[in-house]
Amino acid sequence: MKVDVRVFGPLRLNSGKKGLTLELAGPRVRLREILKEVAKVKGLEELEGVAKRGFGDGAPFIILVDGRNCLDLQGLDTEVGEGQKVSIFPPSAGG
Repeated sequence: MKVDVRVFGPLRLNSGKKGLTLELAGPRVRLREILKEVAKVKGLEELEGVAKRGFGDGAPFIILVDGRNCLDLQGLDTEVGEGQKVSIFPPSAGG
C-alpha cells in the first residue's frame, strides 16, 4: 500500500524534502509504524522518539491523517490505509 507523507517547517528544511511516498505492507498500518519509517530519512530522525514514546504531556508535533488531528482519532494507533495522506507539523510551523 502507498501512503503520502508531507512534512512542514523545520522538518522540511532539515530533510530537504516536502514529502515522501511510503510503500508499506498490508492494507492498513498504524501511524506509529509510519513515523518509524519516516524517521529513517536524514533530517527526520527526531520522529523516531515520537513513535517510541508517544506524545506524553505535550505534543511535539501536530500529525494529521487526511486533515484530521491524530489526537482526535486514535493517536499513534490510528490506522492508515492506501492513498491516505499524513501531514506532520512542528507546532511552530503555523502561521
